Amino acid sequence: MDGIAPGEIKSPTVENIAGGSIISYTIPNDEDLLYVKAIYKLDDGTVMEQKASAYENTLKVVGTGKSREQVVQLIAYDRSKNQSKSVEVTIHPLDAPIYDILRSVKVRNDFGGINLGWENPGEAEVVLMVLTPNTENKYVNAETFYTKAKAGQGNLRGYPSIETEFAIALRDRWGNKTDTIKGTYHPMPEVELNRSLFRRWNPAGNSIPYIDLASQGWTIEKLWNNTTADPGYSFPLTASLPASFTLDLGQTAKFSRFKLFHRSSVNQLYSGGNIKKFQVWGSTHPNVTADFATWVKIGDYTSFKPSGLPLGQTTAEDLAFAAVTGEDFNVDFDVPPVRYLRFVIEETWGGNVAAQIMELKFFGEIK
Repeated sequence: MDGIAPGEIKSPTVENIAGGSIISYTIPNDEDLLYVKAIYKLDDGTVMEQKASAYENTLKVVGTGKSREQVVQLIAYDRSKNQSKSVEVTIHPLDAPIYDILRSVKVRNDFGGINLGWENPGEAEVVLMVLTPNTENKYVNAETFYTKAKAGQGNLRGYPSIETEFAIALRDRWGNKTDTIKGTYHPMPEVELNRSLFRRWNPAGNSIPYIDLASQGWTIEKLWNNTTADPGYSFPLTASLPASFTLDLGQTAKFSRFKLFHRSSVNQLYSGGNIKKFQVWGSTHPNVTADFATWVKIGDYTSFKPSGLPLGQTTAEDLAFAAVTGEDFNVDFDVPPVRYLRFVIEETWGGNVAAQIMELKFFGEIK
């Protein structure tokens, strides 16, 4: 321990970036130098500190909101907790990413609500909030999207087909928040497809033959028999993944989403043959083959487990999500109407080749 303060930070230079600044400097020539600290304020007045070790000559100031000039204090500390004189450097960060992201948001009418798309090229961690006015005309939160995706997308559903006002704002993890943008939209009517019209179907020439566990009653017709009890639809134990099955909806429709019900028994839920990764393809006509070029891709999907627990461990929330309410999968608005479907099962939760589904329901607009 000594009482000798380290020297001052020298020659600071600034590179201003979105939501912060990178400060470069020359560290003092002190053998017991420990770190350099920057002290500054966020837009709401919160005092922030950022530290850099004695082995670095740059320090990043983060969390600023709207672009504004401010002074940062740079202080060097040694192992005896002595501190140097403060050196002031002026920074002028660019607007935080949330403002550019808000400007990129595109909203359009969707089935039962709205569809939102946004650009986030820097992959900033942000929260996008959608609000609607309540009966007292006060805006309340309707949906929240936590995202760092470069190109984000979200759906808000459950609204009647009448003009509805929606408001959008973003905030980041430092509490910076954008202004709210508002707009009036007209959700499109959404109906469930009539499942009594669904049929077993194979493309001409049996290019995608059925594989099922029919000997034990696990046939494709169980996907629309209005019960999630065993048996459902299953591949046989001799299957190999990836593998396909096809069906005829008996009607042409533009999808908004579909709902998949998993097998709910304790030893099968998020295990066994319950499907985890899959693709869905469609066609308006039956003249298709095993060649994917003859189909239109509807989407790539991965099943979600709310609890995130390891294989073999589940919660009541997992059960409700996957097997009681059913797992919802959205369909992009730009996907054209289809009648014939091809599911390609790529992976199951438990690694079983005997992939299983208990029920399927489809929603959208009949064409």
